[in-house]
Amino acid sequence: MGLDSVELVIAVEEHFGITIPDKDASTLVTVGKLHNWVVKELHRLNRSSVAETGVFDELRQFISDELGVVPERIVHEARFVQDLQID
Repeated sequence: MGLDSVELVIAVEEHFGITIPDKDASTLVTVGKLHNWVVKELHRLNRSSVAETGVFDELRQFISDELGVVPERIVHEARFVQDLQID
């Protein structure tokens, strides 16, 4: 996991008010995997209302703002390293 990836994980944690353990963070290699993890964690924290209010769209915009990637490239299947070119 490169510096950009670590910084993105930290920013996502702060944005959503969650903590992503290192062992889990290293498996979140696609936007979809990150999205699913965030939604599951929000449900676990009994913040289902947040999880149901368009987390993917919010995550897409957040990733776009943080990484400078056009939102159209941020799809569930997009791999952070290979497709979005973050290290």
